[in-house]
Amino acid sequence: MLDDLDGRRVVRRVDPWTVLRFSAVFYASMLLVGLVAGFLLWVVAASTGVMDNIEQFVKELFAFDSFELDGGTALRTGVVGGVILVLVGTGASVMMAVFYNLTADVVGGIEVTVGVEKSGASARDAVATIDRSESTARGLWYRRSSSGL
Repeated sequence: MLDDLDGRRVVRRVDPWTVLRFSAVFYASMLLVGLVAGFLLWVVAASTGVMDNIEQFVKELFAFDSFELDGGTALRTGVVGGVILVLVGTGASVMMAVFYNLTADVVGGIEVTVGVEKSGASARDAVATIDRSESTARGLWYRRSSSGL
């Protein structure tokens, strides 16, 4: 059941600087997770003999005299490729924010319906008193607790 805090909000602008910071941190953390996972998989595969089986299979398949997978080269390639993907992903995210802002100027933005779901007496206590006065800064609704604080 939704209470009196339901409402519609319009997202008219997305700050490109905020998108840049968020995207850079997000993609860098995904790169770190990918590198750690790749390293751990490489170590497990090397210790169980899977890497030797892969090297032997490639040698036989292509009739090579020798074939060896180098962990250091794979890690360096992963780091360089990952950094390039972080830069491209961050740039693409910022460009999408700029394109959204340009489009929102024309069509008015995206309308989002928000609501607070309440269940039981604790939720009623949390939204006991709702003051419909407007905030002086932005015209937002604000909630005042029943204790007057």
